[in-house]
Amino acid sequence: MMKTTKASHWIGGAVLGTALAFAAPAVSDASDSLLVQGDSNDSVSEAQSVLDDKGYYDYEVDGIFGSITAAAVRDFQADEGLTVDGIIGPNTKAALYGESSSSSSENEAVESSEADGSGKEAVESASTSESSSSKDTSGGESMTVEATAYTADCAGCSGITATGVNLNTNRYAKVIAVDPDVIPLGSEVQIEGMGTYTAADTGGAINGNRIDVHVPSKSEAYSFGRRSVEVTVVD
Repeated sequence: MMKTTKASHWIGGAVLGTALAFAAPAVSDASDSLLVQGDSNDSVSEAQSVLDDKGYYDYEVDGIFGSITAAAVRDFQADEGLTVDGIIGPNTKAALYGESSSSSSENEAVESSEADGSGKEAVESASTSESSSSKDTSGGESMTVEATAYTADCAGCSGITATGVNLNTNRYAKVIAVDPDVIPLGSEVQIEGMGTYTAADTGGAINGNRIDVHVPSKSEAYSFGRRSVEVTVVD
């Protein structure tokens, strides 16, 4: 049930990543912190967006947990090896957002997660890659990061970054999404072999030594995939 559009923004690795996931033993979500059919709130909207990113939900992100959302949850649970009950509880949330859950078995999976700001689909690895940082001779901080790519070229994408850059009117903007605790927003960042980009966006899946590189189209986001790159924060 994969697709290539999303309601907020889009990143190509999500579709590819789902096929690489390892199934975990089935675990029930019948506990606290549940989202169930009939709920209507921002948490449902967030879940719909992530399901949309992952290719399970192809409908309006409206914050209403109806039958279509429940069906998307069940399809996701089946693919992840969870108990198929259509309920978003701790175990389903852990798989959906790439979080750890004490009641679910550990597994490495390539997942897509909803990123905030401009609305893009981000590619996320459940296992954290090792990274290193150092000072280069120019005085900037250099580090190895895991890079993915995203685009605002998708139906329903806002295209406005966390700092206000309109990616819909500037498809070729050299912008990256960052974790502001690692790379401050507004920084100029040199990416090895790619040139200089502005840290102008953030994302829910962009934590630690990770960046998302803005590209003009979905095909380029697919082609970019996920890679380790050396970056230097020059300003």
